[in-house]
Amino acid sequence: MRTQSLISTLLTCSLAAVPIAAQTYTTCNPLTSGSCPADPALGKSVNIDFTEGASDSFTPQGNPTYDSNGATFTVAKPGDSPLVTSKWYIMFGHVEFQVKPAPGVGIVSSAVLQSDALDEIDWEWVGGDSNQVQSNYFSKGQTTTYNRGAFHPDPNNQASFRTYAIDWTADRIAWQIDGRTVRTLTPEDAQGQYPQTPMQVKMGAWSGGDSANQAGTIEWAGGPTNYGNGPFSMVVKSVAVTDYSTGTQYSYSGTSGTWQSIQSEGGTIGSSEGKAVAPVDSGSTSSTPGSAPIPFSGTHKEDAVTTRANVYPWVATTLATATTAPTSYPNLPSGYKTEPAVLATSSPSVSSGVSPADGGLETVTAYDQRGFPTVIVQAKGATKQYNDQGFLITSSPTLAARSSPTALADDSITVAAQANKQGKGENFRRDWQDFLGHGIFATDGEEWAASRQLLRPFFAQSRVRDLDIFEKHVQQLLYLINGNGQEVDISQLFYGYTLDAATDFLLGRSVGSLGDADSQFAHAFGEVQRIQNIRSRAGPFQRLMPAKDFWKGLKAMDSFIEPFIQEALSYSPEELNEKDAKSNESTWLQSVARFTRDPKVIRDQIVNILLAGRDTTAGTLSFLFKELSARPHIYGKLRREILEKVGSRQAPTYDDLKNMPYLQHCISETLRIYPSVPFNLRLALKDTTLPRGGGHDGLSPVGIKKDTMIGYSPRHLHLNPTMYPAVSASSPPVLDFCPERWETWTPRPWQTQQQFALTEIGYTTVRIVQRFDRLEKYWGAGDDMVKSEIVLSPANGVLVGLFSAAN
Repeated sequence: MRTQSLISTLLTCSLAAVPIAAQTYTTCNPLTSGSCPADPALGKSVNIDFTEGASDSFTPQGNPTYDSNGATFTVAKPGDSPLVTSKWYIMFGHVEFQVKPAPGVGIVSSAVLQSDALDEIDWEWVGGDSNQVQSNYFSKGQTTTYNRGAFHPDPNNQASFRTYAIDWTADRIAWQIDGRTVRTLTPEDAQGQYPQTPMQVKMGAWSGGDSANQAGTIEWAGGPTNYGNGPFSMVVKSVAVTDYSTGTQYSYSGTSGTWQSIQSEGGTIGSSEGKAVAPVDSGSTSSTPGSAPIPFSGTHKEDAVTTRANVYPWVATTLATATTAPTSYPNLPSGYKTEPAVLATSSPSVSSGVSPADGGLETVTAYDQRGFPTVIVQAKGATKQYNDQGFLITSSPTLAARSSPTALADDSITVAAQANKQGKGENFRRDWQDFLGHGIFATDGEEWAASRQLLRPFFAQSRVRDLDIFEKHVQQLLYLINGNGQEVDISQLFYGYTLDAATDFLLGRSVGSLGDADSQFAHAFGEVQRIQNIRSRAGPFQRLMPAKDFWKGLKAMDSFIEPFIQEALSYSPEELNEKDAKSNESTWLQSVARFTRDPKVIRDQIVNILLAGRDTTAGTLSFLFKELSARPHIYGKLRREILEKVGSRQAPTYDDLKNMPYLQHCISETLRIYPSVPFNLRLALKDTTLPRGGGHDGLSPVGIKKDTMIGYSPRHLHLNPTMYPAVSASSPPVLDFCPERWETWTPRPWQTQQQFALTEIGYTTVRIVQRFDRLEKYWGAGDDMVKSEIVLSPANGVLVGLFSAAN
């Protein structure tokens, strides 16, 4: 299979430090593209009995099976995610699913309505909890607030079939269980997030507890999936669907995404029809759920295309009494106001006499907005409470507690919760548009979300395990390293290796920069980056700079990329779909061409991914081997682990890499000292606050006016001694490269490479260390400098000597 692995670094180096806003898969979003085909309409009522076999009304994925019980969606091993999707759409309507959800901790069953514009109405069941069902909704794929979900008592739901209904009109949505209304929603309740575009019907099951998922997703799903207890099967006996509109197809008029903008060919939009529904039953919504619905715009698992937000846990604000938070703080600029926030009144309180000294506070682990473990300080024994954005509500500890390193977690949660109020801003976009265009690194808000929506489906976790493309290019890398200890700049080789792998992955053909010092594309790409960095720092004076080499480099880059784009666009959508079905025949570029036919959009995304795909991974590998060359004992310990796991010749699998803890510690230690983006800027898009810096002691919030630029340094954060335990045998000084510190120390998570990049770094490291049993340092004291153009890299390369084991 052709590896689709380099997006990792895209997610790494993203100049946007914003929480992941997951986007559901759609083949063409009519709100962002003017060339989407119309949606075929159901326009009538159908009753599909799956006990009679498969229905030609649905497209299957992942091999659902059929018998006298109905359609069975079975999860038996990692990667299983059977799904069926209707071939038609409804525009308002009534849908009844006869469902028996799958059992099993970590197994998720779902029945949803979803539109091309990413509107969604959901039912979802978690296999480890047979007494509740979760309802949710989304509009236009937006997850800026997470107050949509609810839980409903549904005792022993895995024992027999029940009917779960959704009745959807322009005026309200009703969720029903066996005819009993458990929830309703009006457009007013939804506050501008009401689903109102043509929907398909989808049903399926997947493993949220798979070990490949992040910790927050696994915990939301009830815990790790034990496939040995399986297989786990969701069964759908039947589905009855009534389309409240008529006609042969539905199309979008404009980009408002309102139901009034939807047009029906040969029929009418049924805006007000609907079944009469009883009021919501008392007690139908649970206020103390055993597991929380994860907020993301997609409640189903689709092979290779589905993404999930990593926000967990979460409790809907509709289930709690709420109060309005203060709209001003001490020391705010004159006339400044913050936007009101909603805080649950049930947050744990700490009396003024409570302090760490008397045992009144405790340090606990929660999950941040990316689903990673994070440390917080709260009242000892207090129940965790979460606000409407999924962030932990903590108490207000004493000054001593606020000054502790762990208390900084609260501050990061505060900043993350206001992420929609900061971004890169118009000046950044203007300065970088010639190079990055409207790619994911140069946009904010909806445009950024659209880029992410376009890119993420092609980098699903199920594709991490395909390592063939790395092996192909790492063999060329090993060939160029003289195994007799001859001096080599391994950093230069890493930059060629990662560029070759990136272009091979994206375009289907490598630029061949390894071993070719005259590679025109490699030279142009590097030169454009160098000049772009100077231009961006020059600000208004950049127009005085000579730009001949910059434009020459851009022309060379685009001339190389353009033929590949034109070739991909020469295929019809049907031909591209056929190639994509045979994944070994489809390149990333051809996959993207299935979803957009705009060559400028494709060009911009290619350049953005190449920027990350080469530099961040090459930089991390360079720093890792620089540190290893200066510490033979660490190199030796790492080699012993690798040989014990895979020997001296066998290529490692994805699971092998995950099961090498010392390798992972070495990579983590490298990223700790040398984060890929050492310095960054953020513009306040709205009036906002930073959690500390105000008040007489500097511990109160401080106001930040709209259009204020804020600079920050991840590297300074990583090397701040106050973030670490006191120096000891198990906790060396912060500037020391010591992978062993990770055996006893779990830090606050910071922005690091995502899983794909870590896999590439780990795979490359293993193959080099297998081949060479000795690594010697040839760089001197004057070579210990770093440089930061766009990402961090060694200033003078990394001169080393490697000795083959055979020698």
